[in-house]
Amino acid sequence: MDYSPYVFLGLGAAISVLGFFLKRMKEEVDRLKTRNTRIEINQARNFEKITNLEKLSEDRREDIKKLFEKSNG
Repeated sequence: MDYSPYVFLGLGAAISVLGFFLKRMKEEVDRLKTRNTRIEINQARNFEKITNLEKLSEDRREDIKKLFEKSNG
């Protein structure tokens, strides 16, 4: 069976277009992975800050209780 050169030209163009869009999708996925990593790091940092703030507020609460007991007691 003999194929026309235009068939191969069309097939080559289709593969080329497919490769172009796959490359763009890969770049977008890589960019989203980077953004997701940065968000996860920031979220972990915020969680640590919240944990430290809760501990500090609990310590201050205990200090205020002690001061109140000393002043009334």
